[in-house]
This record gives sequence, C-alpha cells and structure tokens, in this order.
Amino acid sequence: MEILFYIIGGLLAGIATGLVGLSAATIIAPLFATMLGMDPYTAIGIALASDVLASATSAVTYYKNKNVDLKSGLLMGTSVILFTILASYLSSFSNPITLNTTINFFVLFLGIRFIVYPVRNRSENKTKKIEKWIIPQTIFWGAVIGMISGFFGSGGGLSMLAVLTMLLGYNLKKGVGTSVFIMAAVAFVGATTHIVISGSSLLPLIITSISALIGANISSRQANKVNEIILNRVIGIFLIIYGIFLIIVYFI
Repeated sequence: MEILFYIIGGLLAGIATGLVGLSAATIIAPLFATMLGMDPYTAIGIALASDVLASATSAVTYYKNKNVDLKSGLLMGTSVILFTILASYLSSFSNPITLNTTINFFVLFLGIRFIVYPVRNRSENKTKKIEKWIIPQTIFWGAVIGMISGFFGSGGGLSMLAVLTMLLGYNLKKGVGTSVFIMAAVAFVGATTHIVISGSSLLPLIITSISALIGANISSRQANKVNEIILNRVIGIFLIIYGIFLIIVYFI
C-alpha cells in the first residue's frame, strides 16, 4: 500500500511541476506525512529530492523550446538557494505536529490562490520600474521564496513564477521554464540538507523520484497546448480538495 502512495504522489507531483512549475513537494510532503504517518521533516526531504528530477526534466523541455532565461533570474536564484539552506536547517527544530498541520493548510492556501489569483502572462501589463529598485526587490523576494522552500518544501516554484512574471517581466512560459530550472538547484540543496539532518529510506526516495520524473516529462511536453485559464482552475480545485481532505484526515 505504501508503494502505491509513493507512485501516485510522485506522478501527481511531477505533472503539477511540468504544467505550472508547482513544487513537487506540495503534493508529496503532506501526503506522506498525513497518510503514511511519516515524519514531516523527512517527508519534505524526500519530496524535495523528487523535485530535483521533476524540475530538471521540465527545465530541459522548456530550454529546448527556448523558454529558459537565467540571465535576469540568476540573482534571485542565488538568494533563493542561500535562504533555502537556512530555512531547511531551522525547520529541523520545528515540532512535527505543527509542521505537518502547517503544510496541510499551506496546500489549501495554494489552491485558493490558483482560483483567486491565477498564474498568467502579465508581461505585457508590466509597468516600468526604476532599475535600482529591481535588484533589492529581487534579493528580498528570493529570500522569502527560499525560506518557504526550505521550511515547507513547497510553494517556492509558484512564488518564483509570480516574481519572474510580475517583477522581471517574463512571459508565462519563460517564467515557468526559468523557475523550474532554478527550482532544480533549490530542491537539490534543500533535499541534501534535510536528508543529511534526518536521514531517509531509499525505497520511497527512489520510487517517488522516478514517478515524479515520469509525470513531469509527460506534462511539460503538453504544457504549451493547455489553456491557462482551464489549467489554473483545475490545479486550484484539485489543491483545495486535496488540502481539505488532508486536514480532515489529520484531525480525525
């Protein structure tokens, strides 16, 4: 039964990563912690490890389609990675119960976010900003995203996508491509920190990673064909239902 959860969690996580750059950990960490009773910190480590392959394979596909631009995103990526290391370490001191509950509510919040404030191409409406303010804002939001990624293991990809499209003016596809490229490095750093501190079983790590890789490979190829309005609604509704289900199961 546990192996089935590893496969399903990995596939769903990979699909979400390939379509909108959503961190694989959004699906995997709360599923393993709530349904399998796995330690939340360990679950986040496994989820982040799965995110490495899922994000990397998605990034390769977007790169082949010329939808990755690291020149403008390098500064934010560096900030994200540094603060991911910090948050990954600090979260090891969190109460497992509190961490698990927070992750479940965070999934619900992300679902609502997709419905109320969907990810879409905003570059054509981007207002001109004074260049000197872009650098500190980029570093600041990179730090915020890094803390989210390291502590929750999820939400970083979506947050990064918002910054890339709204602050740096990327179009949607280039924003997703660049965010998953950076998230591959972020997930690797976060996973390494979590696994070194808490350790991890090889079986769920391998099965989940392979499943996420397969899901991301399939979905990233189809991403250019999906209507973004429908995509946001489907992902949003799924995360809301998923979040509510996890919260109910956890408190029953």
